[in-house]
Amino acid sequence: MHQPLANRISFHGVRPAYLLIVGSAIVLCLLLSGWQYQRAQQAETRYQHYLDELKQPAAALSADMANYQRVQFSGSVNQLFLLDNQIMDGQVGWHVLADVDTKIGPLLINLGWQSKEMSLRKPADFPDPIHVIGQVKWPEPGLMLAPAEQDPTWPGVMQQIDVPLLNQYQSRHFAPFVVYANYSFAGLAPISVSPENKQPMHIGYALQWLLIALACLAGLFIVCRQEWRHAHQ
Repeated sequence: MHQPLANRISFHGVRPAYLLIVGSAIVLCLLLSGWQYQRAQQAETRYQHYLDELKQPAAALSADMANYQRVQFSGSVNQLFLLDNQIMDGQVGWHVLADVDTKIGPLLINLGWQSKEMSLRKPADFPDPIHVIGQVKWPEPGLMLAPAEQDPTWPGVMQQIDVPLLNQYQSRHFAPFVVYANYSFAGLAPISVSPENKQPMHIGYALQWLLIALACLAGLFIVCRQEWRHAHQ
């Protein structure tokens, strides 16, 4: 009489090191799959928050604006900064950042993109007061190979927006967020703050890790079955 499959297939005879390696790989793949699924949920939540903010009317400027919130205000351009290595339609250029005096104090406004072939803008090129309707974005500085303040062109030319660092070296104290203007100033191309919805990408990665875990489990099952057959020949 044949034994049930569950009784016939066991780990007897399988090397412990092999079991440890494969078991660890399965657990790791499942953890990575779960992590990617969580990132997918976070990406979807972030994108839906952006879409919800688009439906809201532009709010008055305050010190505690939410990410992607629409806002409108007026102020005076004090000075300009350039955010370097910004590409649009295959062309390299800058984002023009304005230091604007507002009712909540100094605020960085991204007025748009310009090609490096164009002449640099000056504060006088913009109206005074300047009326801005745009969206809030909280900058997320990345890794720098060298301290930004060691660059002789900084802060006139920046590689990334680091408001806390800028506040350390400027006599002005900027708000922690940046406002991206929705329409053109002085011929500059407005910059969209729309985040890419990366939920499908993360779901794909989650499925990929899950399939690898299942493949490892299937491989372990096959090896155990072969070892059992070899032991009972």
